Parts: sequence; C-alpha cells; structure tokens
Amino acid sequence: MKHQTFLHNAVFRFRRFCRAGYAAYRSMHRVVNIGRLASYIADRQLKKSVALVALCLPFLCSTAMAQTDDQLEEHLLPTLDIVAAADSAQGSPDAVAVISRAQLQGLTVSSVGELLEQLPGLDLRTRGGGDVQGDLTMRGGTFDQMIVLLNGVNLSDAQTGHHNLDIPIDLSMVDRVEIIPAAALVHYGLSSFCGAVNIVTGEEAANQLRAQLAGGSFGQAHLSAGGTRVVGPWTLSAAAAYHRSDGYIPNTDYRHGSLYLQARRHDRRGDWLLQLGGQAKDFGSQAFYSLRYPDQFEATRTLLASATRLRYWRGWHLEATLYGRLHKDRFELFREGMVEAPAWYGGHNYHLSSNAGLRLRASRRWAAGKTTFGTELREEAILSSVLGDTLAVPRPIYWEPEGHFYALGKARLNANAFAEHSLFLRKVKLTAGLLGSYNTLRGPNFGYTLSADYPINPQWHLLGSLGRSFRQPTYTDLYYHSATQISDPNLKPEVSHHAEITLRYTQPHFYAVATVYGRHGSNIIDWVRQPEESVWHSMNHATIDAFGGDLQAAYRGTGLLRRMGLSYSYCTLAQAADGYISNYVLDYLRHKVGLDLVLSPFKGFRVKLLADYHYRVGTYTDLQGQPQAYAPVFLLNDGVEYDLWQLTLFAEGYNVLNKEYCDYGGIPQPGISFLGGVRLKL
Repeated sequence: MKHQTFLHNAVFRFRRFCRAGYAAYRSMHRVVNIGRLASYIADRQLKKSVALVALCLPFLCSTAMAQTDDQLEEHLLPTLDIVAAADSAQGSPDAVAVISRAQLQGLTVSSVGELLEQLPGLDLRTRGGGDVQGDLTMRGGTFDQMIVLLNGVNLSDAQTGHHNLDIPIDLSMVDRVEIIPAAALVHYGLSSFCGAVNIVTGEEAANQLRAQLAGGSFGQAHLSAGGTRVVGPWTLSAAAAYHRSDGYIPNTDYRHGSLYLQARRHDRRGDWLLQLGGQAKDFGSQAFYSLRYPDQFEATRTLLASATRLRYWRGWHLEATLYGRLHKDRFELFREGMVEAPAWYGGHNYHLSSNAGLRLRASRRWAAGKTTFGTELREEAILSSVLGDTLAVPRPIYWEPEGHFYALGKARLNANAFAEHSLFLRKVKLTAGLLGSYNTLRGPNFGYTLSADYPINPQWHLLGSLGRSFRQPTYTDLYYHSATQISDPNLKPEVSHHAEITLRYTQPHFYAVATVYGRHGSNIIDWVRQPEESVWHSMNHATIDAFGGDLQAAYRGTGLLRRMGLSYSYCTLAQAADGYISNYVLDYLRHKVGLDLVLSPFKGFRVKLLADYHYRVGTYTDLQGQPQAYAPVFLLNDGVEYDLWQLTLFAEGYNVLNKEYCDYGGIPQPGISFLGGVRLKL
C-alpha cells in the first residue's frame, strides 16, 4: 500500500502489521508506506535512516535482488489510496469523501468549478461559463449555507455566498478535495448549516514544472504555468493562470487571471504552511440576477493570505492560524459601453468585504482518549454603496473614477470556543464536541456533535453522527434593497439539527460508500413573495426538513479499464405550506447520477467519459412572469489524452449532446464546446 500524496518529507515504511485499523496513521502525521520485502533486505536496509530508505527504496530493492543468488518469489502489493486524511490544518480527519489527485485526473474538467460540479453529493449552480460565478451547496442547502475552505482556511464571504468560489488557484494545483459534513466541523471551531468543501493544494514534495496551453470554442484560451521546488525542509509552490472567452451567447465574455504562492516547511518540531494568492475577474453577466435586465456586468478582485504553525511539544499538537481575505466587487446593471443606462439608474453597486481571523487549537492523546480544544476570533466587515448602515465619513473607492464613495458599512465580530473529546473503546471511537459562539450583532449561539466510528472488519467501516449547527445571515440578506427586493436587517441565524450514517467498503481495487442523512432546519432565510406581489422580501419564514442519501462506488485497474466510478445522490425537502413563492430554498437537486470512465487501449493513451443526469426541483419566473419548472438534463463530456515524452496532448468535449438547460433562473448554459491543447510536466 502507498499513500497517494505526500504531506511531509519524512516517510515511514513498515514491513509487516497485524491490525486492520488505520487510526494510527493520522496521529503519526507522516506518509505511511506499507509493503512486503524479502526479510534479509528489509532487516539490512531498515538499519539505515528512514529518510534514506524512503528516497532510495526502489533502487536498493532491485539492486539487492540482482546481487543475490537466492530466488525468492516476491510480489508487489497493489497500490491502495488510504483516504484517512492527516490530522493537520490542511486536511480534515472526518471528511465523508476524499477525492484524490488520481481521481481528479480521470475527470473531463478544465477548471476548479467544473471539478466541484462533477463530485458526488455536491450541487454547483452556474450562471455563465469559465468559472465566472458558481453557487456551491450540498444536501439540499443554499449557497449561503456552505463553507469553502482552502487548505483548512475558511474563505467564505460575508457579503454573499455568490463569491465563495472566488479563490485564486488553478486546477493543476489541486491535490485532493474533501467533502465534510456539518457535524465534523466542530473539530475546527466552525459551524455550517449543511457542510463544507476543503480544497487541498501543494502536498507533493517533489521538484517539478507544470504548464498548459489550450484553446477552444467561443474564443477560449487557457494558459497556466507553475512549479514546485524543494529546498531543504521547505517545499515552495507557485502557479499563475489566465483564462478568457468571447462568450457562448452575447454578454457572456470573460477574462480572469490568478497568482498563487505556497510554502510548507516540515521539521521534527512541527510544520509551517504559508499561502498568498490574488485573482481578478471581469465578466459579462447576461441576466445573472434578473431576466428583465440582461446587459449586466461584474468585476471582482480577491486577495487572500494565511500563515499556519503546527508544533509538537511534549505530546501536544498545537496549531495557530492567522488569515485574511479581501474581496472587491463592482456590479453594473447596465454594462458600460454596451447599453445606455436609463435616467432612473442610480449607478453601479460597489462592495469591499474583508474577513480576518485568528484560530488557536490544541490536542493531546492520553489514557482517556484524545482531547481537542481551541478558540477563533473572526471579524467580518463590509464597505458598500448599498449594504450596511450610513457611515459618518464616506470612504473613497480606490481604482475607480473620482467621486465614487462607500457611503455604507458594517462590521461584526465572531468569537468561537470549542472542545471535543474522543474515547477509544476497543475498536469503537466515540466523540463528543461542543461549540460556543458569540456574534456582536446577533448574540450567543451554540453547536454540538456526537459521533461513533466502528471498523467492523478490514473491509467494512460504519460511522454515525448527529449534531446542531447554525448559519449567520449575510450582509446581502440583511441590507440589500432594490426596485424588486427588500431585505430585513433583523434576520435571525438559521439553525440545523442533523443526523447521518455512513457505511464504507474498501478493497485494494474497489471501494464503495453509502450515506443516509436527515436534517431539520428552522429560521430558514429565503427571498420570498406572495403570488400577487412583484417585490421579493428576505425573511426567516420556513421550517424545512431534508432527507436523502449518497452512494459512491469506484474500481481502479491497471489494464484497459483504468477507472470506473458511479455515484448517485438523492434529496427531498419538506416544508409546511405558507403561501409564499421561494426564490432559493426550494430549488434543489432531487436526483444526481454520475458515471466516469477511463480507458487505456495502449500505453500512454487514455479515453475519458463523464456522464451526468440532473433532476432539479423548483421553478423560476420567465420574462412573461410565468412560472417554469426546471427540466431534467443528461450531460456527456468526453476526452482523449496521449503522453509524448514529458508532454500530454489532449482534446476534450463538453455537453457533446448539445443539451439546452439552465442551472438557475432561466439563464441558458453553454451548448456543445471543445477544448484542446498540451500540458507539460517536468
């Protein structure tokens, strides 16, 4: 067995083991390599340093075998990805699903957003192409009820969940994606109504250089370059990317670029993880927020930075994370240079939101189990032309023409304290966690989790959990006003009570995961209206129960069939009738079926197929004011790749059946399109 990704430079190798559980791997905080060697070779080589053995093991084994006259029948064990993530700031040990780099490479996707859209259990609703904007959620929740993490750092936007995926990383940087249920987030002092996604980057500690050049339909051009350099205990990574398109229909053109830097250091005392990134997006927003006004435009700028220190001291695992994120947004209801704004138009909307926080966490294993506790302070502030309270002194809007000011603003401080204890009773792990929170605008709140983890045997694993979580309203929920929308500044936090059971089956070449969940949500925030009204209101109007399940299965081979994966997600929501028309909450995926297939007819050549079926419940209002139901859609992507020296030539097709469909509000999605190019990896 071999772990697919490298969390640190040090590697442990075991020649034999007799227990089936993998819990120890998390506590070691290292890459663990399990394999079978001839005993005399292992005994001789294991006397040397662990690091030297890990680096030179393949060469030493083949050399020693060649120099001996003994003919031993030794066989390589098949590779197996161990999905238990390290107990670190980057990864979550309680992810319900972990998508490895090997799995990611088998998908026909060209961006981080397209990747998330294909993952089992996730619902990504897009308004345009090229990752310009996507609303991510899971298990029947809304985009504001989901948390997005980058290497364990909470990047969720307090202005609106529409901006949660404005993260400055290229697809080539992603090492794995973790889908984390709401109950598991107490371990990190977080509360999420329906769950979280953690995107992990830069784990592979090896010198390499990557580049991609591609072009395709609608004037698409994708350029990216990056690399990793190991310098002593440091692993330094960098990536830059630029994407552009003329658009698949009028006013869907886009230009966006990103730069991301990451540094990791590992030594015997602990780790450092530093990251810095920036992103700029400009895109036509054809009818994004209203079909009545199609000629919209949006420009966003994102800057983020974080520093995490992990320290091992006298049996303690200590962690401190300092982070910050700035997000600037300019929204034009009437795009400059395309149409002339009417006299009643008061000007563009400008927003500058900021998140800054400090998280401290400590954990220790002792005779009674493992105890984790910590605290987090997080400030969420906004300056805006339309959101917040009137400022005593308006603030100038930098990088805009003179005379533009932020006239409104708001700030709130969240103080969280959390504690969790795990008790190990033979094979069963029992965990209880508690989160206390105080928000300066909404007062105190709390969350909790209770879970059990039972490895039935080496192949079967059973997990169960229940808990309570909550979600604070965004600034858009609280303060946004327009000709068709009126907000409520006195909204209460949403509250969720949830429970789930997961069963896993794992073999060297096959695994399957089945999850059943239920959720009771109260004080649900939604934009609603009465049938005879034309104005939407934000309000805590609903009590909504969710029930559903996820099923995943995958096979990995070494011959013609390299991978075949199948997933199915089901969700249903129940709401007491109140006569309101919902704009967000009751639009959700009831059925999502996915099939991915990777074939390799001959060495270096791969054929990839990706099929999806979506059945969305809900309605939207068309231009004539009539309600329209979302139609089911079957989508098919395909691609071919050929390795030539250090190059990979590829061609990919998206929506090759040319299906007409919409993810949100009657906005058409791209039809058939193609992308082709070359990737370089040295």
